[in-house]
Amino acid sequence: MTKILAGLGAAIGLTLGAMAPAVAQELKLSTQWVENTVTSQTNRWWAEELDKRSGGKVKVKIFYVGTLAKATENLQLIRSGGVELVNMSASYFGADLPMFTAPNSIPMAMADVPQTTTLITRLLTELPAMDEEAKRNGVKALHFHHLNPYRLVCKQPMKGLEDIKGKKIRTWGSDMPRMVQAAGGVPVTLGLPELYEGLQRGTVDCIPFSVDLMVSYKIHEVAKHVHDVTLWLGPTSGLWMARPAWDKLSPEMQKLFEQVSREAALRDRDLTMAAAQTATETLRAAGVQFHAWPDADKKKWKASNPDFFADFIAAQEKAGRGDAARQMVKIWREVVQ
Repeated sequence: MTKILAGLGAAIGLTLGAMAPAVAQELKLSTQWVENTVTSQTNRWWAEELDKRSGGKVKVKIFYVGTLAKATENLQLIRSGGVELVNMSASYFGADLPMFTAPNSIPMAMADVPQTTTLITRLLTELPAMDEEAKRNGVKALHFHHLNPYRLVCKQPMKGLEDIKGKKIRTWGSDMPRMVQAAGGVPVTLGLPELYEGLQRGTVDCIPFSVDLMVSYKIHEVAKHVHDVTLWLGPTSGLWMARPAWDKLSPEMQKLFEQVSREAALRDRDLTMAAAQTATETLRAAGVQFHAWPDADKKKWKASNPDFFADFIAAQEKAGRGDAARQMVKIWREVVQ
């Protein structure tokens, strides 16, 4: 009888062991954003869905801006194995991620938020050079976030292009500074966490920024003039996974990550556009003024810019990626035509 009970207990133990869920895999995500942005909201949804759909096998812990790394340090952080995931903008790492940087930095080259979704989706699916570039940097691009149009936001009203001359304007990457210079402005490189203080102290007179991010970063406290000239629009930060961590996932788990990421990108698009309307109402209530620029001045500024597409192709040609760059520009022009 004792042997029967012992055998039964062993069988029950094996059954329970088989039924028990696998030990949860906790992944660390370092993001360049503060908590109250649409991007961070999408990141949390993505993490929650992975947890739910994996049956608790995947847990993602999010560390917000400055907790583990500065925005300009996230690529090194994920390469070093310090985290498995980062949310970072490619334009901070133009030398390492030039193909990904172009949509994140070329100014005045898109018209609306949905074009962002179409462009980045087509680039990731039709242009093998994108994934090749990610592989060279030890990462896998999962999906990209959206931003509302980056309007000209200033401490004082700018009536038109003439008022830009001599003004200090925040830029990033290598293309935005040339756009500012084309208008007679003075480019000043600042990171996201520096914008409020930069405006407050007069380090810059204006910044390109979206209305919802003005609310998130409280920019309306130090700059109350928004002008309807779009300086930049395109995909913003991407969610990237360390390539070794990606390669360790089972094929089924990789499919789950990809599916949740596709859904997160579309959710992010819709939340981004909805946030613009809410933020505009908030800003008006806070005394922010919205100014319309003469169409002639908008066209003149755009016409005075360098040929960013041609320069991008020429630079990539020197690096042996001319064909890929031309294909990117071809897709881009099809999207925004």
